[in-house]
Order: sequence, then C-alpha cells, then structure tokens
Amino acid sequence: MRIRKLAGMLMIISGVTHNLQLLVYAREGHVWGAAAFGVAYFIIGLMLLRYSRLALLLGAILPTIGGVLGVYRFFFLQPNGFSIFHVAIDLIVVPICIFLLRKKVGSETR
Repeated sequence: MRIRKLAGMLMIISGVTHNLQLLVYAREGHVWGAAAFGVAYFIIGLMLLRYSRLALLLGAILPTIGGVLGVYRFFFLQPNGFSIFHVAIDLIVVPICIFLLRKKVGSETR
C-alpha cells in the first residue's frame, strides 16, 4: 500500500531530523526529548514499511503527542524550523495511520 510506505518514509525522515537537532541546538531538556521521540519515530517508520497493526497504532498515537509537544516547544520554548517541519509530518502521518486502522477494522468486521 503506497500511503503506508509514505507514512513510513516520513517517519524515518522525521526520526533522523529529530536527532539532528542535537548537532544544531544546545543540549537542553527539550532537545533531548525531541531526540528521544526521533528514535521512536525512526523505529515506527521501519515498522510502517512492514505490515504491522502495532505500527499503525503507534503511528497514530505517538506523532499526535509529539505534534502537541512540538507546537508547545515552538511557542513557549524555542521557535525553530524543525518544529514546523515535524508537526507538518505529524499532520500527514497521523491521518494516514488512522485511515488505515479504520479501513483494516472495517474489513475485519464484514
């Protein structure tokens, strides 16, 4: 399924760029937090390239949390382009994962 692969690739890119922040910004708590999310996103991205329901669940939940934290970080801690980029990816990946979860659940109940 193409949109699942898109979501997986976006999560991998997001995982890498989350961790690149350690090279760009001072190593404050919120930067380390973003890097931790990056590790999780990278793993979820790899999982999304395979066919796992758990990957869809994690792809719907963690980027939702990360997106909210990214908006908070942008407005209250450190306005930066990474936050905008990452929230944009979250806004693409989360609906894809929810759509695929719903589609899968709908097909299982028939």
